[in-house]
Amino acid sequence: MKTILFHGPSGCGKDTQVDRLVQNYGFEKIATGEMFREMNDVGDVEGLKAHDYWGRGLFVPNELTYSMLSKWVKKYNSEKDWAFVSVVREVGQIGLFDTLLGEFDKKLDAFVHFRLSEEAAVERMSLRWVCPNCNKIYHEKYLKEKVSGYCDVCGMKLVKREDDMPEKIKSRLREYNRTIQPILDEYRNRGILIEIDASPSIEEIQREIITKLNL
Repeated sequence: MKTILFHGPSGCGKDTQVDRLVQNYGFEKIATGEMFREMNDVGDVEGLKAHDYWGRGLFVPNELTYSMLSKWVKKYNSEKDWAFVSVVREVGQIGLFDTLLGEFDKKLDAFVHFRLSEEAAVERMSLRWVCPNCNKIYHEKYLKEKVSGYCDVCGMKLVKREDDMPEKIKSRLREYNRTIQPILDEYRNRGILIEIDASPSIEEIQREIITKLNL
């Protein structure tokens, strides 16, 4: 079974790409973004604490993130390929992630990093909408819903996330740029870094991922 970690700046399309791997290749998608939102929505104590950070465009502390993640991953099938999304956001989380995978007799096979300029990231995120029920993401330019304003999957009215406002996007990008280089250096040294240009079309990017992961 493959274990892949996907990461990149806000707006790079990593969730869209992983969703296609889930649909076409049977991957399990494990994302801290979904984890933070769902555990906050249900009133989980740690989820509420995490919201104090990500709601302001800040990273959630390592100890809190991995305390939540150690519970969250138990809901997924360990016999399937796992696609993690942005669960390593700064270099201090690398060891925590290795330990977590070891508890499930897994190791990281590839770190897929999406590259995108700040200007493109802000434009993409400001045009993004999400279903509050099933969390499916839509985009006014790249991935429009079939019926304007409503989710294709469950029919709920689409909303803007509070962290998709331009200033909060820029705040997340500043944090991202501050932390990414040591992460890339570590996974490059391990020989598992895969760099992906996130500026082409969704279809082009997906083809490159499939090729580089030998799917």
